[in-house]
Amino acid sequence: MSTLFSSSGPDPFSHLRAHLAEVPKPPFDGDWTTIELQPDPFARQRFTVGVAVADAQGGFAFRLLDDLAKFECIYDKEDVAALWTVMETAEHCLLRARKNRSSLREFSFEVEAVSLGDLWPTAGSSAEDIANRLFFDVVPFIPKDERKARDFVTLDNTAVRQKVDEELKRIGGLAYERIVTEPQRTMLDRASGEPHRLEFNLEPRGKAGSVISAVYKTPDRVELNFLRASRDLATYSRLRDLKERLALFVMTPARDSMPPSDLDRLDNVLGEQSWSLEKQGFLVTAHDTAEPLARDVLEWAGID
Repeated sequence: MSTLFSSSGPDPFSHLRAHLAEVPKPPFDGDWTTIELQPDPFARQRFTVGVAVADAQGGFAFRLLDDLAKFECIYDKEDVAALWTVMETAEHCLLRARKNRSSLREFSFEVEAVSLGDLWPTAGSSAEDIANRLFFDVVPFIPKDERKARDFVTLDNTAVRQKVDEELKRIGGLAYERIVTEPQRTMLDRASGEPHRLEFNLEPRGKAGSVISAVYKTPDRVELNFLRASRDLATYSRLRDLKERLALFVMTPARDSMPPSDLDRLDNVLGEQSWSLEKQGFLVTAHDTAEPLARDVLEWAGID
């Protein structure tokens, strides 16, 4: 008798074999290790300050901490300045070993304060990608802004619209059905005979608007999103001869989700794009959460 956990007959796993699938071999297969710093030779305290990832042929990739500011919470500035010299020496040792294709299993630093940990197997797309991922996972002294950039989660238009839609349903009730529309459509330009593929998700009576995302790492991606959304709305307005104001409702990143320098660049793009579109007659509002965006949409739609 066969059950969920075993099959009858000589092979107790025959019920599972039909579901077996071959797992593709990863492009890279090798070993990884931590790079450890022991500032005080008379104390057992060690800090993980980097990682190294080696391939089977002897080559390896590595990443070392390049900002020791957090060590000033433990040691004074003179000691931290001395640690910089140690770290620079360690980096030169690693660069020379990589150039000579020395094996990590036989490698040792020229300074006693730095050493390698145990080797562990790893696999992935490449030694560099694995080293970058492990660096953020195991090195605790990474500067806060650098970790923010790594942990930042992008949201595309679909993800942002889902959040705003949920709030719009909650605060707008039945009005939601009269505001939100299917975002994809194709329209024919009767004058030129040219078809236009348009994308926007708000269409209350006599108006058109779009909820879009600015939750991206790069300002270029944000600018492109603005340009596409405004172009589609302007085209729809021309084809339908809309007289009411067009609108863009923009989800921005939370203020603490990115380094200040990245936020400044993003704010510049948002300011430039908003100013340009408002001159063209668009309404543009921006918030970092869904609730105020949904309220702006409801007010703009003007549905009684």
